[in-house]
Amino acid sequence: MRKILLLFFIAAIYTTGFSQATEFTIIVKDIDTDTPVDEVTITALKTRQGFLTNGDGVAKVNLSRKSDLELVHSSYKPLIVRYASLNQKENVIYLESNLRLLEEVILTKRHPQEILKDLVENSMQHVTVPANLKVYLREFYKKNDNYVFFNDGLLNFQILGSPEKIKTDILIEQNRTVGLLDGDINEDVLGYNLNNIMENYYQFKYLNEVLNKKALKDYDFQVKTFPQNENYLAIKISPLEEAKGVLSNFYIVYDSTKKLIVEINSTIPSSRMMFMEESFFNKTNIYTLEYKNMFRIDGSLYYLTSSKEVIGFEKKYKKEKRKIEVRNYMVVTNFDTEIFGYTKENVFKDKSLINKRSTVFTPYWEFESGLTPTVEERKIITMLAE
Repeated sequence: MRKILLLFFIAAIYTTGFSQATEFTIIVKDIDTDTPVDEVTITALKTRQGFLTNGDGVAKVNLSRKSDLELVHSSYKPLIVRYASLNQKENVIYLESNLRLLEEVILTKRHPQEILKDLVENSMQHVTVPANLKVYLREFYKKNDNYVFFNDGLLNFQILGSPEKIKTDILIEQNRTVGLLDGDINEDVLGYNLNNIMENYYQFKYLNEVLNKKALKDYDFQVKTFPQNENYLAIKISPLEEAKGVLSNFYIVYDSTKKLIVEINSTIPSSRMMFMEESFFNKTNIYTLEYKNMFRIDGSLYYLTSSKEVIGFEKKYKKEKRKIEVRNYMVVTNFDTEIFGYTKENVFKDKSLINKRSTVFTPYWEFESGLTPTVEERKIITMLAE
């Protein structure tokens, strides 16, 4: 009963906040092509609220108070939009692409891997802990190229401890599950493991692949300029042609003065797929793997703003080949250094939201998620619900 009352209390707070918020829509487009730009990080500078444009380039913004907005995307020049100019129900904003700007390789006395090691160590020490991250999480699941399941939710990650030893308590505000998952889909490889995901992100464990000695034989490391921001540099890491195995491309952007990582991109290039096919009948065959993390530096504060993970794999099941794909997004919709009070019985213990019964008080996916569904995604969710 206490848990139910807590959830109603949280919902009441956010419903009240919603009614008082300043709401409008932003549509972000490329200034040259007039096409939508997705995955643009939008931050309200006064409130630290976060939003992310969807595949249609759309973000529904609801501000708790008036604030200028900062728009960031690694392929475009950053832009600050004054609140006074956002006076329409739908506001179209154009970003200028930097793809025409040439990166230059920087020759360094130290090997780029050593530079990356120092960046990881320094970034780990500077993440803001303790802190509360209000997060919108969503996951789409496909089997044999057909959508079969969807879940999303509003979560509070209470990040405790220290940068060296992070502990996370998770509180669920609202969530929903739509569709059905077959028993042959192993939950260990589906979705985020919520219990350790922040530890992985804040300790940059996804970069371990390129931090060991073996990586020096398998990868080419380069430090490059980052034309869209003169204060940033990038480390580009690519598998060597003669290297064997399933190896990823990495692109890490960092603040060259503060020595803090602001973006990590990782994908498996198509040239590596042949190493997966060879091992299909022995183990799971991964055919796509993507990973992206965005971090924000705000004075002395340093925290995650969004993440994306995509995994696609084929697996032999009862003499059949099953093709599974999972696409996950997390958007930090609000950041605060204050930890609010709660009891242990309200802490979410499971690895994912897959089996959690839906608890919905408001249409949070429309106005509180920071990542509104596209037209196509709405159709998919409606189809799964039916």
